[in-house]
This record gives sequence, C-alpha cells and structure tokens, in this order.
Amino acid sequence: MNGDCHSLLSSAAADKFRAWRAEGERQRLTLLREDFPEGQFQYGLLRLLASGSWSERLRQRWRSLCSWMGCHTPLNGWKTFWYRKAGVNIGENVHLAPGVILDLLFPQLITLEDGVVLGPGAIIVSHVYTPERIVIDRAIAGKRSMVDGQGILAIATMGEASVLAAYSYTVKPIPAGHIGVGVPAVVQPRSAAPLKEDNHDQCT
Repeated sequence: MNGDCHSLLSSAAADKFRAWRAEGERQRLTLLREDFPEGQFQYGLLRLLASGSWSERLRQRWRSLCSWMGCHTPLNGWKTFWYRKAGVNIGENVHLAPGVILDLLFPQLITLEDGVVLGPGAIIVSHVYTPERIVIDRAIAGKRSMVDGQGILAIATMGEASVLAAYSYTVKPIPAGHIGVGVPAVVQPRSAAPLKEDNHDQCT
C-alpha cells in the first residue's frame, strides 16, 4: 500500500492535481487513465484528495460532511444552510427540493444563482468519471433556471431561465432561455413548439 501511495503521489495525475489546486481550481481539470499508476485509476482521485496537508484534508472532510448533511436533510432551509457550509455558492430565493444531491467531493465548484429551482432528486455534480478519464469543472445554474426532478447537470453551465427537464442528463451548456430534454439532453428554445414524444429516442 505504501508503494502504491508513493507511486501515485509521484505520478502525472498528482502533478496535474496539485497544479490545478495551486492555480485556484479555476480551470477544467482532466485526468487521463494513463496519468495514474497501473491499477489506481478507480480510487486515485480519492487518494489524491487525502494526500494534501492536514488543513487541506480537514477542509475536504468538512466539505464532504456538510454536503452529506445537505443531501439527507429534507427541508429547503436546512439544505441551503448545509450546502453553503460545504462551499456551494447559493444565491437568494433558491429552492432545493427533498432528495437534491450536490457534489460530495467538490461542492465549492457549484454555483446556484438567484431564483434557481432544483426539483426532487435533482443532481448537480462537478466531477465526472468515464472509463478513460476524470473531468473536474464548475457546474453553474444561472438565474431562474430549473433542474427538474431526477435531472442531472454535470460539469456544465445553465443560462438564465433555462430548464433541464425531468430524467434528463447533460454535460454540455444549456443557453439562456433554452430547455434540454433526454439522455443526453437535446437543447432547443423554450419558446419553440412542444418537444415531440420521440425526443428521448433521438438521444439514444
């Protein structure tokens, strides 16, 4: 285990992660599978989060604890309280329905602007795993935007008064005044004709 930890901390993934943090976590970070030592891609990010200074580790655990509390609290006021403690930037008149989940590892990269509504079970994440890479980036819900029930917004930005429909998923921006529907979400202006029933089929 000590050998694995040493090889991870001297890897390209660790170098990229440390540089990203030193620069204020402002840019998108992409960690490729080949950046990690063999066999460490799956859990490497968690180990990198646990490898900083004692103050960084304490801050990370506090954020994760507050995010966990926010996730399991049903009331909007308490959810807002705990997620703000976790580092989420939450504006005024934001409504978080029961079951809303915000990223446990990087809550500080999430912004919910004034008037945002997150429906029951909506999820916003600021890091995404694929079989070949880990991507960490900001997730922003613009003013008066809405993520409907069970919708998933991942490392993307929603413009003002935009909507991500129920049971939809996107890693791409939704412009202001637009709606995204499906998996992956198909985007069109909210003022356009009603979405056809086969839109979900078009996403497969």
